[in-house]
Amino acid sequence: MSRPPRRPPRTPALEAPFLYGDRIPQAEAQERDTETSWALFQELHERHEARFADTVPATAPLPLGTERAFAPTRPNPLPAAAPATARVTLEQLLAESRRNDRVCPLPGAWQALYQLLPDKRQEGAFWQPPPPISGAAWKATSALPKRLCLRDHLEWAVARGAGAAVLDFLRGLPEEEWLHL
Repeated sequence: MSRPPRRPPRTPALEAPFLYGDRIPQAEAQERDTETSWALFQELHERHEARFADTVPATAPLPLGTERAFAPTRPNPLPAAAPATARVTLEQLLAESRRNDRVCPLPGAWQALYQLLPDKRQEGAFWQPPPPISGAAWKATSALPKRLCLRDHLEWAVARGAGAAVLDFLRGLPEEEWLHL
């Protein structure tokens, strides 16, 4: 009957858990022959450098101002412009509306933006989409609800094909007409 191999003897100091403040054991490196180590490093470095040729100066300086050395240039044609009917995405509108830490247009400009939205309708006492925040509610409302209301308007515009007109409006709006964070 064969016996299992013997386990190496335990070293209690290394197997005990470390507690706060205990010194962690670490290996100690000792270099005993510095001259030999340096010589081996030098030899290795020289073998590596021997693979590369020495740098030599150019045989003759290149003439300056000789245009004949270059091929004639041709203008690169401009890519075809995107068709005017290209669909504007919600991401494009959100990127424009959030540039420079913007929250939403100021009340007057926001009302002009609201007029651009198609298919507005009144359902009972409420409008779809809801009108922009204005009047006394403007001062009492923080930046996040204003930004969410603007997002509702942008989603409405994209869903009804008015994204391009709204994007042009937002791009033409001066920075002073925006509420910023």
